[in-house]
Amino acid sequence: MVLFIFIKLINKTKLFISQIFREIRIWFLKILHKGRFYSGKNFLFESSSQINLDITESFIHFGDWVHVRDFCVFRSEKNGQLSVGNNVFFNNNCSLNCLGKIVIGNYCQFGEGVKMYDHNHVHINKDKIIAEQGYEVGKISIGDNCWIGSNVVILKDVEIGNNVVVGAGCVIYKSIPSGSVIINQQNLLIK
Repeated sequence: MVLFIFIKLINKTKLFISQIFREIRIWFLKILHKGRFYSGKNFLFESSSQINLDITESFIHFGDWVHVRDFCVFRSEKNGQLSVGNNVFFNNNCSLNCLGKIVIGNYCQFGEGVKMYDHNHVHINKDKIIAEQGYEVGKISIGDNCWIGSNVVILKDVEIGNNVVVGAGCVIYKSIPSGSVIINQQNLLIK
């Protein structure tokens, strides 16, 4: 019984210390990126996740009650504008990559491994290396109360309306109206 109480006390102490380090990290990000990084109240950001802002006018804004699980990456570069509403949940391994604009509404949930790219590599000149040709930059907009399943990829110039469910494994390359349910229709070939 004493051992059980001792282990419980150690676990609570570890949780308290990790919460302190999490708050220090968020405070440091707000100082380092003054006016360009904002997080609302009750922002829960796991220590293994990352926020990357370059030295341009890019910004990342999180609303209230946002929960970001482990190994997520939020990147805003080249004047990108990444904005997340209130009461939003990101499961493990999500990645949001913003060079233009990504806007996410309120009450959205993202499954594990969701990826968003508001840009695409230019590959017009076949005699030139793709990495040197720059980007086509667009935007992504996701409405309120959306559930985006695991391993979904959302590409540039996509607008997802309110109350949309996107099933696991979909590649979203065109806009989706409000109230839609999107599933990945694939056939399994078993030989």
